[in-house]
Amino acid sequence: MLDLRQVERRDRRAAWERAMAGRLVPMGVHLSADSDEDNHGMFRSLDLSDNKVTQWECPELKLVRTKRLVETTDTEALMLLTASTGSQIFELDSGTARMEAGSALISTTRVAYSSTVSSGLRMRSVVIPFAALAPYDTGGAIPDCLMLDQSRPLARLLISFVDSMGTHITCMGPAEVDAAGDALLTLVAGVIRSNTRAAYDGPALRSQLEGWIKEHLRGGPIRVVDMAKAFNVSSRTVNRAFSLTGDTVGSVVRMQRLAGARRDVVASLPIGSIAHRWGYYDASHFGREFKTFLSMSPSDYRDSFGTSHVGKRSEMETLNPRFASTMIDLAS
Repeated sequence: MLDLRQVERRDRRAAWERAMAGRLVPMGVHLSADSDEDNHGMFRSLDLSDNKVTQWECPELKLVRTKRLVETTDTEALMLLTASTGSQIFELDSGTARMEAGSALISTTRVAYSSTVSSGLRMRSVVIPFAALAPYDTGGAIPDCLMLDQSRPLARLLISFVDSMGTHITCMGPAEVDAAGDALLTLVAGVIRSNTRAAYDGPALRSQLEGWIKEHLRGGPIRVVDMAKAFNVSSRTVNRAFSLTGDTVGSVVRMQRLAGARRDVVASLPIGSIAHRWGYYDASHFGREFKTFLSMSPSDYRDSFGTSHVGKRSEMETLNPRFASTMIDLAS
């Protein structure tokens, strides 16, 4: 990775904005005039496949993610933040949230906010593409802001899992990285589901319908009438189970199919075989759909996040521990 120390000396704000855009989401960054000159800040990447995991140490910052930046962000993703020291305050349209040591926040790249970061904040950020999360049951729509603390066991487990990843990821092989990624996504989906289930009408049916879709994805077209018959409900009930969270049966089928194809792309299977396996007309049709949702062609995505790429990266990290780390020197 690029070492930003020399660049940062010339342009502290711009280097932080590049770091945020590359590892989290694009946002405006303002450094406090009273910021501790001895706290220059750093970040280290600890990725699990295409799930961007970053360890941050921050000086005092003010961050702004405007609605304009939200509208121009290509890929929709979930963001999970956990703090080990310091605090970060978020001002959203829905209210104010405060993340402190031992707590976490779940949001999405679709949300605009302003934020104040205390000097000495140490946190981890995890950015998960929606396509990666699609096979996992979140129980409905992902909330704009979900605060997690130590009061619930599953939230404690997720926070502990994220905080411990830095100790293990760089020592993992490709198969272990894949398994750790699955465990992370299972925990994230479970936390969201357990926190939002009470507000969702018909979660059991929705979960069962999504399970039926997964089982029949490779068996031909998914039809609402077949789903209704399988569960002895009306087609209207099937549609309503999805529309309550702003989805349609078609959109969920597309995301589930793309999620399965994405896993095969990461596993470096032939593109033509993947297209046939998941019911796309041909490789070109698959390529267009894939790029629409993930902003990269299947081949480019595989080059960036594929199993063979992870193996090469792990080898480089073993030979050079600084490979996965970037120190941002904010000294003027």
